[in-house]
Amino acid sequence: MLLLSVLAVSLLSGLVPVVSIEVYLGGVAAVTDAASDPVRVALIALVAGIGQTVSKVVWYLGAARSMETRWVREKLAVKRRRETFDRWQDRIQGRPWLSAAVLLASASAGFPPLMIMAVVAGSLRVPMAVYVPTLLVGRTVRFWLLLAGVGWFAG
Repeated sequence: MLLLSVLAVSLLSGLVPVVSIEVYLGGVAAVTDAASDPVRVALIALVAGIGQTVSKVVWYLGAARSMETRWVREKLAVKRRRETFDRWQDRIQGRPWLSAAVLLASASAGFPPLMIMAVVAGSLRVPMAVYVPTLLVGRTVRFWLLLAGVGWFAG
């Protein structure tokens, strides 16, 4: 039951930024014995990472789809905007390790904010083979550190 609730909250928090998975996981670690078992901590972190990754894929796909809208096409019809967009797209597509590094920093440390990076990644069409595993690893590590840290402090 705990894993299902972690999945549900992580999915919701990935879609709605006012819902905090970090606060929820901190509460889970503080009020349950889950943090005392390293395997259970890793499993909870993985489930939360999966939920967040799925939610951020939704944001990615929405941003990718928005690039086809008339409003975005009109905005990119301005030469300066189009040049800036094309320059960033060339940087990203020519350097998958750069994309992965920025996404990993965002997914694990929260800077730049992952919600923004999901939209940028979708707009720039970062390959899903880079996007999904990088987010999953970064979020899982973030949540594992949070659970282990709160569990350690809570005793």
